[in-house]
Amino acid sequence: MRSFFKPLCAVLVPFLLAGCAVNPATGDRQFTALMSPGQESSIGAQEHGKILRQFGGLVEDSTLQAYVGGVGNRLVANTERPDVVYQFFVLDSPVINAFALPGGYVYVTRGLLAVAGSEAELASVLAHEIGHITARHAAERYSHGVVTSLGAAILAAALDSKSAAQALGVGSDLYISSYSRKQESQSDELGIRYLHRAGYDPAAMASFLTALGRTTAFENQ
Repeated sequence: MRSFFKPLCAVLVPFLLAGCAVNPATGDRQFTALMSPGQESSIGAQEHGKILRQFGGLVEDSTLQAYVGGVGNRLVANTERPDVVYQFFVLDSPVINAFALPGGYVYVTRGLLAVAGSEAELASVLAHEIGHITARHAAERYSHGVVTSLGAAILAAALDSKSAAQALGVGSDLYISSYSRKQESQSDELGIRYLHRAGYDPAAMASFLTALGRTTAFENQ
């Protein structure tokens, strides 16, 4: 077994190191080699239509859409990724939700807008999602997931074990299914940075989370 892992490491370690780059927003070295910025834009464009169908389309209020877009653009003017074309959308769904797709697609639902008590609180939500984009969390998550799956396939072939492949395959699926706690914390930190740079009170992020907690508690009752 030990003799197998030596050539495996000889192949994977240089590949991983070569694919690491310093992110201008976080200052961290991260492995994102398997999803380029151009691919991020393509993925976002491909998935946009699916998101609209899933959430019932956009709110048919051009003034509201423009307002949210204006808040978002005020934030992105202060980010570290000028290569990204950001777009902001209000989805016609009562569900309280906000998320971002690779390539600059940022979404909030009308349900979330009902919870935000001020423009600064709305900005805090958008800033957090922008943080995921500038930190390239989706590219990082995808690249790690592919390498994990590759390692599972190589190990399974060496062991001739289907169970090993299945076990490691499940692990990789779980790894890329959601952002890690570190990535969420990183997006909070970046969001606070962008709020401050854009002239919003960074405390709005905490006040929005408090309002969200009250709303959730009320709905649970």
